[in-house]
Amino acid sequence: MKRFIISLLLAAVPVMVSAQVQQVIDKAAQRLEIVTVETEQGSIASTQLEVFQMKDDGSYWLSVGNLGVGTDLLQIQFDPVFELFIPLGNTLEEALEKLKDLQSLYKKPRLFTTVVDGCLAAMYPNGDMEPVTVTSRRFVATKLLSFSVQRDDFVRATYISKMDFGSLVLSLKMYKKLHPKEK
Repeated sequence: MKRFIISLLLAAVPVMVSAQVQQVIDKAAQRLEIVTVETEQGSIASTQLEVFQMKDDGSYWLSVGNLGVGTDLLQIQFDPVFELFIPLGNTLEEALEKLKDLQSLYKKPRLFTTVVDGCLAAMYPNGDMEPVTVTSRRFVATKLLSFSVQRDDFVRATYISKMDFGSLVLSLKMYKKLHPKEK
């Protein structure tokens, strides 16, 4: 009898796991890409900036890509699954305003810091919001914004150049002009 129950449980595990995987895939399919900008972070790493809309609730989100792991200054990129998501609002106008607010941080003095809500999750925002530190940085002649999340003894962060962020904002403005009836 024990063998039968154990066999039945072992047979049920793959079915339950595949159902959970299917739920994740279905939720990720709810992510409607609006604009994407490929960024280069040196010759080693690149990431994608993306503005997308969740089809189920209509909310707009910014993905600043995958985060590295390390300290404030040194990050090692190895996590291709988890992305940092910043909520932008429920309309395209709100999303554009929030992006412009973030873009204005490039004009702030070096090491100016502010905190926004964000979500570090795999494939789509899961609603577990946490504080994200956004810091204005300078590196040689480049202005950067670092988006970071503090974990116990280390920092998870990514760095976005002013030019890449400007391209994203411009792309969203163009999208808005091409789709004037979209909310």
